[in-house]
Amino acid sequence: MTEAQKIEQINPEDQRSEVLKVHTSAINNAVLFRQEMIANNFPSERLLTAQNNGPTTLPGLNNYQAESLIFNTRYQYHPFVIVMCQTTEEVQQAYKTAINYELPVRVRAGGHDHAGECSGDNVILIDVTGLKHFELDKDTNVATIGAGYRFYQLTPKLAEEERMIAHGTCATVGLTGFIQGGGWGPWTRKHGMCCESLVGATLILGDGTLIELSDKDTEENKQELLWALRGGGGMSYGIITELKLQTFALPKEIHRFEIEWNVTKQKKSKHRYCTPQNDTPTIKLLRQWEKAITSKETPQLLGTNLQINAIPSSSDTTDVTKLHHHSLMYGYWEGTKAELENFIHDYFKNVTRDQVTIHEAHGAGYDIKYDHGLMSNWARNSLYDVSKRLGKSGTLTQEGTPFTPDYDAPAPHKLTSRFVKKEGLEKKGHEQLLQSLTSPLVRLENEQNGLFSYVTLGAIQGEFYQSQHNLPDIAFPYRNRQYTIQYQTWWNLDIEQKLEQQDNKVYISTNRAMDWIDMGREAEIENTDGAFISFKDPAIPTEIYFNDSYDRLVKVKKKYVKDTFNHLRTRKTII
Repeated sequence: MTEAQKIEQINPEDQRSEVLKVHTSAINNAVLFRQEMIANNFPSERLLTAQNNGPTTLPGLNNYQAESLIFNTRYQYHPFVIVMCQTTEEVQQAYKTAINYELPVRVRAGGHDHAGECSGDNVILIDVTGLKHFELDKDTNVATIGAGYRFYQLTPKLAEEERMIAHGTCATVGLTGFIQGGGWGPWTRKHGMCCESLVGATLILGDGTLIELSDKDTEENKQELLWALRGGGGMSYGIITELKLQTFALPKEIHRFEIEWNVTKQKKSKHRYCTPQNDTPTIKLLRQWEKAITSKETPQLLGTNLQINAIPSSSDTTDVTKLHHHSLMYGYWEGTKAELENFIHDYFKNVTRDQVTIHEAHGAGYDIKYDHGLMSNWARNSLYDVSKRLGKSGTLTQEGTPFTPDYDAPAPHKLTSRFVKKEGLEKKGHEQLLQSLTSPLVRLENEQNGLFSYVTLGAIQGEFYQSQHNLPDIAFPYRNRQYTIQYQTWWNLDIEQKLEQQDNKVYISTNRAMDWIDMGREAEIENTDGAFISFKDPAIPTEIYFNDSYDRLVKVKKKYVKDTFNHLRTRKTII
């Protein structure tokens, strides 16, 4: 008879006692883990626990509390130990010691996992943000990049060399998780998903062994592991400590720009969703944007997304041709300001000058080659935007000026996603999408209380996928789609709201807003399918995220990762 069978035969109270012994053993093992790491010369000040937390410069927080925080503040976890690693050897040491003590592991680079799976309760959290080595091979233009880099730290180094990678839209996102999710961003139409550029990696496998991967490898295990890292999701196949990326030349001149439609008015009225001078039906501007991204005549439009805000439904919102959602188009343009203005005139004929913002030029031909501000606030609302748009005193500081923008700071949120097939939404799909954005779950006053619900449509199709045929084999299964649809709801973006804690009007509506996300997930929209792992929604089955790549990814995990007990797992990893 096994020990488990013996326990099943004793009374419930004694069973509880036995289970508590297991939990106590895990806590003791965490203590032993820390002791062994120190005995093997890992600096004690970089092993953070609730008991041994160390000081910090953040007011009111010790190091353990500060490093426990992740980007989606809906989640708050308490790891056994947070291991702040600075080298591949330290990551390997932490991982092998953890599995020797039978302790669960999580790995964090940028901390931007929207479902919070980069951390957890009662785990050994291996933080790789200290791995920040960088080297550019001038002959091949391949960059060797430590796993700890975030975009705002990496892009200036690349720009100094007049090179760039296909980064994302949020400056504080970590490169490692971004690539393993696929890597959509403001360069996608021109340079594809960032995972297309991955040519090598250093990887710690499930048994703790180290392996070097290269696109020049001929061994099947290395070829398959590198394929899986190109968009097959984070952590499943090992712990990345270094990446090798093929860079591209930084253009001589680029402009970031925005076009805004249907600016929300402060007062309720018959036209409460738009001002008369900017009155453009949402379905019209959506079709104009789709025409721009699918055209073969727009290669200078490097990448773009379109944000469409959700609005309350009412008796006069059943006809989609009369819906006017506040909307913003964001884009990167390669070329001169005059060329960009011509593009806007050609594809968005009714747009007036005051609807367009064109930022100062950056690029290889300018003193400021690349500022990380180019990335921030791509379809991320804040109270700053609303105060500027509404001129409402309730959204201003006591001095009467807008709050400081807080675009990339952690905040609670929920999201879900799907893709638009290559042929596009067509008439029925357009109507269904806009109906999903017009809901009784959205309240008119939400934005003024700091609660934002919207979709962002991220263009995939463009010159890269239209003209290239010898593309690398990647695990990301949706590169032939037209664009992504990402449903989002965010709140407490502003510091004043954070300080209000639970005495905050935003909580009147957050449950309804999260229900709206669930409705968006379930909405019937023709010519859409799948879901994007970078926009993780725990309610979506894992297989949906990886589509035609799923079975092959399972095979890679089983055959090559050497992870007998599946230590490399979260809720949405492979097996």
